[in-house]
Amino acid sequence: QKIIVMGDIEYGQYLGAECASCHQQSGGSEGIPSIHGMDAEVFVALMVAYRSKEMENPVMQMIAGRLNDEQIGSLALYFSGLEPPE
Repeated sequence: QKIIVMGDIEYGQYLGAECASCHQQSGGSEGIPSIHGMDAEVFVALMVAYRSKEMENPVMQMIAGRLNDEQIGSLALYFSGLEPPE
């Protein structure tokens, strides 16, 4: 997955603060799933689908629409390395 190779985990940690404001580590908050521990390739596929508007969610379409491939890869590396919810 070439997008993941472009990523930088420390950059992902920096960018991830905005994600974590809605995506809680424990998951399930008001229907918003946890992304902690999510497989990096799945994360990238979801973000690319939101960015191209293949997946419906106005908030995620807007957020993913602002991210380039390097940023998506960085976030994928960072969140895939975190402890998943119990």
